[in-house]
Amino acid sequence: MNVFANISLPKVIFETDSKYNGKISVIKQGESLKLSVNGVVQSMSHTSESAKRRVWGQVIPVLEEHAPGFKNILVFGLGGGTMQHFISQKFPTAAITSVEIDPAMVDVAKKYFDVEKIPNHTIITEDACRVVIAPEEYGLALDSFDVAVVDFFIGDVFPDLGTSGNFLAALSSLVKPGGLIIFNRIFLEKYQDNVNHFMQILETFLTDIQTSVIAGHTNSDNILIFGRVTR
Repeated sequence: MNVFANISLPKVIFETDSKYNGKISVIKQGESLKLSVNGVVQSMSHTSESAKRRVWGQVIPVLEEHAPGFKNILVFGLGGGTMQHFISQKFPTAAITSVEIDPAMVDVAKKYFDVEKIPNHTIITEDACRVVIAPEEYGLALDSFDVAVVDFFIGDVFPDLGTSGNFLAALSSLVKPGGLIIFNRIFLEKYQDNVNHFMQILETFLTDIQTSVIAGHTNSDNILIFGRVTR
């Protein structure tokens, strides 16, 4: 008897090079797809049980507890749209706006991860900084979102933009007073000092800051950091 007969090995079914993200790969294993950037998994099929246990699915309990009645949510970072799928499933009447700088990522999300099937979902393909500084150019208004999620990475690196006081101030102005902002950060040991410093920066913009550590794959934990807008 061959014990490996029912094991499905991962297979790269698509690759492209992006000026923003580097190498983007779509990997198939069994019935599930993974989206990898420079060797780091950024998204998974939303139908995967593993995806529900990881950070994309674990945003949902935070929303259920801290913003159960939200109507509008702004998400920075698309990847394969795993988080957006979960948000739509749990909060079907909510309007979701995603901001993604990389057209190549948007194309992959549409072709392989069914993001066009997410109802009430709008994708803005633009630099996050431009969107928060001049939201009216993209049809957005100040104080118009109940929740914002910042989930952008290049591989496992959180861009400097995400820690900029200008970005954080402009982002806060898009969220209603008392609204919720959630940040996803990778919590590997080499990043923990940066994450702790980031939380100190957030105290200028948010109140009631809380965290939730999400166990990842092979010790690649994520931490959700969230708080309410003060104005």
